[in-house]
Amino acid sequence: MKDKNIEDVFCPDRNKLKRNKDGSMSIKIVDAELDVIKCKFNFDDCVKIDTKDYTYLTLSRNNLYKIIDALEEAENIFWDEFNNKNK
Repeated sequence: MKDKNIEDVFCPDRNKLKRNKDGSMSIKIVDAELDVIKCKFNFDDCVKIDTKDYTYLTLSRNNLYKIIDALEEAENIFWDEFNNKNK
């Protein structure tokens, strides 16, 4: 039997950058207390973290690195799409 990561149990689609219907991109991460946190990227070199269901977040260093990596990946995708449209 394959070992399963507890974070995968809480959020099977965690750490996967996805396109939203509004054109933005988002990712779900699992914080240090196993809460699923939604992060959204809007082509402004920022991340919007949805905190409406929480009084606080506990982000590990790895969570922060993952958010930064996802932000950079989303920005690269946005710029590639922008540049391809304007050729």
